[in-house]
Amino acid sequence: MQDPRLRLLAAVVLSLAAFASTTGAVAVLAWWLIFTPRTKVLPRPGVFLPLVAMIAATALLSAWGGGAGLSYLIRMLALLLLAAWTYAGTEDGEVLAVAVWALGNRVGFEIGLIAEMGLTSLAVIRQEIEQMRVAMALKGIRPGARSIVPLAVTLIVTQIRRSDEIARLLVVRGYTIGGQICPRFRRDSRDLPAFLTAVIPGLLSCLPLRDVFILVG
Repeated sequence: MQDPRLRLLAAVVLSLAAFASTTGAVAVLAWWLIFTPRTKVLPRPGVFLPLVAMIAATALLSAWGGGAGLSYLIRMLALLLLAAWTYAGTEDGEVLAVAVWALGNRVGFEIGLIAEMGLTSLAVIRQEIEQMRVAMALKGIRPGARSIVPLAVTLIVTQIRRSDEIARLLVVRGYTIGGQICPRFRRDSRDLPAFLTAVIPGLLSCLPLRDVFILVG
């Protein structure tokens, strides 16, 4: 989707549908296969596969303990794919523009600015992890349990320092609260059909799986 307003709203509707029931999650997976670039929006296998493995392990433990392991697996996979699609499709400044469009130049600007800073931090963390991996490879150090803890501490300390520097920079530039921008959005011909179709999983999530089969049949 080119229009970030429709993309974010569709992501919210689909996330609620996937979280509500297994039926909704299956419908969300079908929507994801039809209306997204699929594998093109997924992170690299070194990041994506461990997340899938953790979800699968948790689902297996839940099923072994008598819980709804399969339902958990389907719902979490649907949410993971939605998150990957939303993050990959979000460009710099879009969240701020949507927040200002929806909530105004005061509250919307504050919320959008915080969200943009969070997304920027995620991008910086990803770059720092890649740099750490290269440095470890050059030194002949293999990633393991002993290296994860110090690396995590280094990332946390770095982000805290960076947040403090950004806060000081905003104060120096005279920022207090709110701001004014003129958001502009572009829309593709597939945006509206994709958004309207995203409502279907939300409706199906309210129905039992047996009723869905009856409707489809």
